[in-house]
Amino acid sequence: MLSIPLGLPEFKVIKQELLSYGYAIHVEKTETQERCPHCGFATSSVHDRRTRKVRDLAIFHQPVYLFVKVKRYRCWNCSQVFSASLESIQPNQHYTNRFCEYLYELCEGSTIQEVSRKHRIPYTTLERIYYSIASKKAKERQAAKGASFQEGMVLSLDEIAVKKGHQYETVLMDAKAGSVMGMHADRQCDSAINLLSQNVLSKEMVQTVILDMWEPYHKAVRALFPSASIVIDKYHVVQKVTQALDQARKEFSPLKKARYLLLKGCEKLRKDQRLRLDDILEEYPALSIAYYLKELFRDFYRTDGYNEAKERLEEWIKLAKQSPFASFQEAANTLERWKEPILSYFLCPYTNARIEGTNHKIKNIKRRAYGYRNPERFRLRVFLECTGNTTGSQAA
Repeated sequence: MLSIPLGLPEFKVIKQELLSYGYAIHVEKTETQERCPHCGFATSSVHDRRTRKVRDLAIFHQPVYLFVKVKRYRCWNCSQVFSASLESIQPNQHYTNRFCEYLYELCEGSTIQEVSRKHRIPYTTLERIYYSIASKKAKERQAAKGASFQEGMVLSLDEIAVKKGHQYETVLMDAKAGSVMGMHADRQCDSAINLLSQNVLSKEMVQTVILDMWEPYHKAVRALFPSASIVIDKYHVVQKVTQALDQARKEFSPLKKARYLLLKGCEKLRKDQRLRLDDILEEYPALSIAYYLKELFRDFYRTDGYNEAKERLEEWIKLAKQSPFASFQEAANTLERWKEPILSYFLCPYTNARIEGTNHKIKNIKRRAYGYRNPERFRLRVFLECTGNTTGSQAA
């Protein structure tokens, strides 16, 4: 039989054989003396021997089972009987620690059911192994991230739909490190306050918070971080304007198929598409006003400097209010109400791009498991798979 090092220094191999169900390796602990857990006295008096069958990492796709001869000692000092301690196998565990770690890694990016089927391990057993290790790793990672927090933190706050019927989870993210800090049920102000309070150790550390135009989030941030700068995500602001253009387009029934030409950036259109767009705007002069307002607003975010951006935004709001389209008038009122946090982008140029990408990953985690009945386990999965080993200093 091929000889391969076991890789467990505490054991010596007595015998190995290939059976119908895999490799059977008989091992014994090399130490002949144990310290009594009751009184601390060292003893070598063997009371009896028992054999434990535990599963280890596979070799050449063949399962490996260790038959561990466990000695039970009798203490000379207090006469108590105890079993020898094992570093690589937990008490009452039928799998080695490294095999449990291997199973945990397989479950990342997959489902417990899939790993259970491939490795012929009971689902409930694998579930217990995975969440036991996951809880420990989450605590370690939380402690490591807490130690890495620095002054000038930039936070992102956004919601993600987890079920039909407007059921949401609020996601908090470190925008510099690109890692999820925590999640909380629904998207109300109290939930956001609880989430921020649990995951941010010091209010003074937070410099910038990136949000959309959801009022409860703004209320929570202003309550907890009064000195932090609030930045409204650029995507959501531009989205308001493009939606206004789309509403204006719908007033012209023959333009049902022109949506793509109107909403796409002018510089991204092909030559034939530009010619088609010119024909549409010439045929519908009123619509050309809406298109001009959309392109003018796109130029607003290309502005250099806060003061110039403020002038351009105020000018755009004035023009939009004078337009013949109710959708642009409504968009202008919205942007006027959120003018200050919109302009904060030119002082702190951060966006919610990272958290939007992470939301897509969170949705994939949910779809992969066909949903989660236990929200705490769902949040644990998201934290472990969307946090990584980055710290604020490394990301910066």
